[in-house]
Amino acid sequence: MAKSPEQGNLTLLAHTRHVTACCVLMARQYGLNTRLARLGGILHDLGKAHPHFQKKVTQGLSAAENMTSLPQRHELSSLLFLPLFGREDWPALTEMVAAHHKSVRDDSRKLGLIDWVYEQEGLEQTFLVHAHGGGPQQVPWATWSARVAPLLKSFGIGYRPVSLEEALEAFSWAAAYCDELPAGWSKWRGLLMGADHFASEYQEQAPDLLKGFYKRPDLQAFERNSALHPLSLIRADKRQRHTFVIAPTGAGKTDFLLRRCRGRLIYTLPFQASINAMYRRLRDFLQTEGPQLHGERLDIRRVHAASRIELTGPDGSPVAEEQFLQRNPGASIKITTPHQLAPLVFGISGFEAAALDVMGCDVILDEVHVYDDVSRSMVLELIRRLVALRCRVHIGTATLPERLKAHILEALGGPRCVYQVQLPARTIRSFNRHIVAKLNDEAAARQQVLTLIQQGKKVLFIANQVATAQERYRWAQEHLPGVPVLLVHSRFRRKDRAGLEAGIQAFNDQAGACLVIATQVVEVSLDISFDTLVSDAAPLDNLIQRFGRVNRKRSPETLGRLQTVYVIAPGEVNSRQKDRIGPYLAEVVRKSFDILPEGPLEETRLQAMIDAVYDTIELASIDSHLAFGSIAPIGRLCHRPRSALLDILEIDAAVCIIESDAEAYLQQRGTKRMQLEIPVPWRTACGFLKTGRRLEVGSYPIVIPDACYDFSTDAVHRAGRGAGSILPPRELSGMLPDARGQSMTSPARRSRQSVCVPRP
Repeated sequence: MAKSPEQGNLTLLAHTRHVTACCVLMARQYGLNTRLARLGGILHDLGKAHPHFQKKVTQGLSAAENMTSLPQRHELSSLLFLPLFGREDWPALTEMVAAHHKSVRDDSRKLGLIDWVYEQEGLEQTFLVHAHGGGPQQVPWATWSARVAPLLKSFGIGYRPVSLEEALEAFSWAAAYCDELPAGWSKWRGLLMGADHFASEYQEQAPDLLKGFYKRPDLQAFERNSALHPLSLIRADKRQRHTFVIAPTGAGKTDFLLRRCRGRLIYTLPFQASINAMYRRLRDFLQTEGPQLHGERLDIRRVHAASRIELTGPDGSPVAEEQFLQRNPGASIKITTPHQLAPLVFGISGFEAAALDVMGCDVILDEVHVYDDVSRSMVLELIRRLVALRCRVHIGTATLPERLKAHILEALGGPRCVYQVQLPARTIRSFNRHIVAKLNDEAAARQQVLTLIQQGKKVLFIANQVATAQERYRWAQEHLPGVPVLLVHSRFRRKDRAGLEAGIQAFNDQAGACLVIATQVVEVSLDISFDTLVSDAAPLDNLIQRFGRVNRKRSPETLGRLQTVYVIAPGEVNSRQKDRIGPYLAEVVRKSFDILPEGPLEETRLQAMIDAVYDTIELASIDSHLAFGSIAPIGRLCHRPRSALLDILEIDAAVCIIESDAEAYLQQRGTKRMQLEIPVPWRTACGFLKTGRRLEVGSYPIVIPDACYDFSTDAVHRAGRGAGSILPPRELSGMLPDARGQSMTSPARRSRQSVCVPRP
């Protein structure tokens, strides 16, 4: 057996067939030797024939056996069968087999090949464990190794008994080979890991599924001209490999960037809501307006923290989606965040498989302006890594400081490699569409919202923090009876969040007054056009993006029309971080507010205003963490623990579920579990760890009282779905160190002394 009953109850022969077929199909796409790929698939799990593994997978090991036995790693036992293959094939086979589960060096549990041989048990003891067994009940090598003969013969591999001396010599060779490998990454390891993961998940369906992958999308549908979208009139077929476009919202950046693409496409955006919106936009347009892909449905996927949550239409009804394929390789178009590509930069587990899938693709980095601090440095390193992987990189933004642009051009290989596009001043003036009005404080902002609603306006009310948005929602419920009000932020149950995002579009399309209270999640790439907005003060580039959700639609009738947008004067700095207002640097927020005009906002002045606000660009040093940097380059067949990524990016997030969902979470799996999860900052979750409990399944969620998740009847009725959020009731406030939320771009605000990072 290769899999336990819980994992599919697969025989070793069946699993090996699935993996081998996937190895060959993937190798063909990646330009690797298919003969070697096939042999690696055959060899990779032969060690599962070991009696120790068979007992573990069929009966389970007793506590005594776990205490008295050294763990047997089946992939290390597989190396003992190398003598059955040509010696010239040993390097590639070793790279495929030796580390397809563990890093050979510095494994978190010290179970990698180099860890065992050179730091823990030594060569001889490690070999004996994987040839005979690590406990009191050992089985002779000659007895159990013969059990692989039928499997090998079914693949046309001639079997002969391998002597213990031959096995030891091969094992010693493999250990020395892995120990002497230089820094870098292994395509062979990436191939086997990708094939093994995919085959394990889809089993006998895997080969047929793969045959429909790796298709280039036909993007000719975006070759459409319109004077209202000036980028559509500019040629996209320039010889430069990469692209850099700075243009106002509504100028046609998305279409232009798509026209620059030639191969499979990875499209990155910063927020879940904008990813979902772009997914719908491309899916609906390409499957209705554009040509079909060889007569088949176009393979468009999305990947973010909740990407398996079912999409909904404006009426709340489910929209069919091939959810189970989202994270796998070979998509024609994949829409994701740069953070999902971060393993390429930091060498997190699985980065080789990701690198193979990304290699040679077109990658669009949309709205790169929103990243700051460590994330900005990570994005620059990601650009360098994508260039090294022969990707064509296309960058689009409405605003960008010149100093940051210079860093990006350098990462792309210099200006000569980049097709740079900016519109002339005369064209940019046609995008003047906002009048800025400044408000003194929160009270003035709320009064302005009441006035706008009375005038029948559709209003966006944008907060920098979740707690502020929650408080404004409670205020709106009291002061705007009968008015549709929607609250959207990142701290909802994931199944509730999907419905709320659909609700944004429904509010946008409806007639009459309504109010959407939101955080930064609505800031970029949402194709909505509200009448006006009232926003907290924020960095100028963020504000410009928020303004882009107002008076967005261009038509001959709307050209030259100006709509007022309102910005609230900066408040107090954070109580914990005195240099910050919300998640942003206080100095940048105040400079941005001061430089904004009171009156018409001229698009031609935006670049000078941005450069004045960002007179310096701070880039956090992450050199010591880079997998391919000069300080600590990663060794081949090695990866770094996932917790390192959380520390480097300073992502301070945990997962909670409410008490009434706990039983369902234990009973469900996969997508249905994820629907119940609530992403929250660690400091919010820490208080519950002291008095509550944590489930040891799925994402290891912390269970919180139902009273701490607010379900609003009005929100349920008006959004068409459930709506709620983490709200610390007064009687429970002592359990919560801080209930304020933060965006994915915010800096470190960690409080993890006694908290473990959730297991992936």
